[in-house]
Amino acid sequence: MDATPACWFVVLPDRDLAPGLLHRLRNLADPAVLRIVPHASGRPWLADCWPDEELTACAAGDVRLTVAGTCSLKSAELAARVRQLSDTAHIEPAFSDAHGSFHVLASVAGHTYVRGSFSGQRRVYRAEAGGGTVCADQARVLARLTAAELDTAQLALRLIGDTVPHPLAWGALWRGVHAVLPGTALELTPGGEMRTRCWWRPPAAELPLDEAAAGLRVVLERAVALRVRPDEVVGADLSGGMDSTSLCFLAAKAGARLVTVTLDAGAPANEDRLYATRAAGHLPHVEHLVFEPADVPAQFSGLEERVDLGDEPSAIVRIRVEQRCLAEQMRARGARLRLSGFGGDQVVQSRPSYVHGLLWRSPAAGLRHAAGWRARHRQPLGTITRALLDRGSYAAWLTETAGLLCTPVHGDDLRWGQRPYLPPWASEQTVQLCRKRLLGAAQDATEPLHRERGRHAWLASAQRGGRLAGPLAHCGQLARTHCAAPCSRPNY
Repeated sequence: MDATPACWFVVLPDRDLAPGLLHRLRNLADPAVLRIVPHASGRPWLADCWPDEELTACAAGDVRLTVAGTCSLKSAELAARVRQLSDTAHIEPAFSDAHGSFHVLASVAGHTYVRGSFSGQRRVYRAEAGGGTVCADQARVLARLTAAELDTAQLALRLIGDTVPHPLAWGALWRGVHAVLPGTALELTPGGEMRTRCWWRPPAAELPLDEAAAGLRVVLERAVALRVRPDEVVGADLSGGMDSTSLCFLAAKAGARLVTVTLDAGAPANEDRLYATRAAGHLPHVEHLVFEPADVPAQFSGLEERVDLGDEPSAIVRIRVEQRCLAEQMRARGARLRLSGFGGDQVVQSRPSYVHGLLWRSPAAGLRHAAGWRARHRQPLGTITRALLDRGSYAAWLTETAGLLCTPVHGDDLRWGQRPYLPPWASEQTVQLCRKRLLGAAQDATEPLHRERGRHAWLASAQRGGRLAGPLAHCGQLARTHCAAPCSRPNY
């Protein structure tokens, strides 16, 4: 099992646990950096190794409230809100106007409350230890604490890549370690009960496009300004796409002195360098770095290095050394923060499943969009027709996908999202393990993220961006450069 990460937290319930639990916690970290914060009762509540600048804690009476991560609420504002809390039901209203990317940890009159971000970039896991339920932001911390064994079925699911259907993608790689799904919070009572609470719901799809676009701009502007200081040197990816380009201009507006990085793919049809260079020409106080393929390490470089690879396998590992090289170039020019447009496509772009709902709301418009999608992806008319007329449940779709794991995917699915597919070299054991998990989720009558298929697919895509942003941020930590991807989590 990998070593315990340098930055982590564990939250304990306000009840008597086995005496050896705290001792095992202390063995997970350097005693010089481990911090233990008690409940109002005096029992240990929070054990963490977080940097001071990324953790804000306040207390008033029998209330303890901690924000871990980047949050717009500063100490004084948080302290004022702590004094207004009387039970856990008031925690989320206290954060209604907050923005950033953070965990919320609270102890209120013996009740423990923990949640991450809706995007899934900041996660929460739980496990049974010492006679009670404990929580952590990283699964491997709980795995070490409980001496958990590897879950081979979860490992097999990772071979599907980033199209593992909801909610299977969030499972931990160790038996007995369970994920708290994004958008839900975990509450632990003094009596040992555990319950989850939905704290995030998708906004109503009612704004006209121009108003929605203006709102997105405001949210992104706040997200960037929260992380950037005037005259600060900030590194930023500049691919030439709308996501990274927008962030660069917003960072410049916030007063940053930019060091932008563009990777030239070298393909004749690739226009990234052209548009990135044009954008850089309009940015003030910018040093624009362009790298040819030969200027950076090749993909899959450094696989022989022993490094902290995080909680789970990720595609980021193939470009880890390349990204470290780029981060070093930014750091050499004074940048300690790197802005990435990662996640913008997943948050902004609609998935093709929206056509299904559009057809039932506005048949004429739905048929036009379906015809366009069919022409673009060259799908047979019968395939499109069956998908549009399908009214099956999400559970039924999961059951169907379980039987098609070895069938190649041609384009997106117009029903519930991207169909999972295993590589042709996957073993029969892998196929059976994945199939069993998919069928299990179907038998549990798993609910989609939204009853409308297009909205479900969009939310799943946004969470996919957040799920992949975690390893990207971890890669930045290894390179000693904080990597922020505001597009993947602009306001949650």
